[in-house]
Amino acid sequence: SGNYAQIGSSGYSAQIGSSGDSAQIGSSGDSAQIGSSGNYAQIGSSGNYAQIDSSGEDSVIMCAGFNSRAKAKRGSWITLAEWKRDEIKGRYVPICVKTEQVDGERIKEDTFYQLIDGEFKEVE
Repeated sequence: SGNYAQIGSSGYSAQIGSSGDSAQIGSSGDSAQIGSSGNYAQIGSSGNYAQIDSSGEDSVIMCAGFNSRAKAKRGSWITLAEWKRDEIKGRYVPICVKTEQVDGERIKEDTFYQLIDGEFKEVE
């Protein structure tokens, strides 16, 4: 709950929470659920099916894994990756990575987004 927390996790299904300002949170396991309410958070996840919720201001959220989603407050930034199965390679490969600022109009605050067909789409 203090400021400047540095939290890391590498296991599956991690549930991480932080309430202080300037938190740096990273997770590499699948199905992570990460929440941060402090301002200026830097949150990243490379695992699949991550769900990141940031309610602080001026934060940066990055979900690099398959089927991940994120939501944040106005003024924050969200980066998402989209993956598709490549039948020739026999695995999923990244096909698009995109960053958007939560402006309250095009990208709404407190709304989960996922990258679908190269666009930020609202998801539940």
